[in-house]
Amino acid sequence: MAFDLTTLIPMLRLRIGDMNPLSYRYTDDWLEVSLQASVEILGRWWNYKYLLDSNNDVYRNPNGYFIFDEDTYGVIEPSDKQAIVLMAAYVILEGSLENSAWDFVSWKDAEISFSNLESSRARNDTLKRLWDELTSTLRVPQKKLARALKGSLPGYLNNPYERGDNY
Repeated sequence: MAFDLTTLIPMLRLRIGDMNPLSYRYTDDWLEVSLQASVEILGRWWNYKYLLDSNNDVYRNPNGYFIFDEDTYGVIEPSDKQAIVLMAAYVILEGSLENSAWDFVSWKDAEISFSNLESSRARNDTLKRLWDELTSTLRVPQKKLARALKGSLPGYLNNPYERGDNY
């Protein structure tokens, strides 16, 4: 069984404040792409608990750990839907901010001054709030060193692999 990410688009639109159907800022296609990117980005956070198939539908990793049965609550667990929507909102708004970075200016002459830098700050604050909510919901993956593997060390005292001990 697979989960179609387009069912999360209304939740995502609500999260980013794109609610007026007559003047949507983002197309459904872009929101679907951000939801797919969200599942891929969160894969490392969840130890690849959810995967995307060739149709970009979500399915459960057979080796993953799940609290609820798939038959009871569906492919995506209820608590994980909100995290996917949060990350998708972060992805779409961050891309929108990068796309419009050159639109933020400030200038002034002897008589007139103009600045729209406050809207840039407001968008940055929104991104920070989304990131803080996401990191309070999930643990951020940490970079760790690989674990050491112990192998046999011939030549050391009382080592069964040492020549002479077994021969």
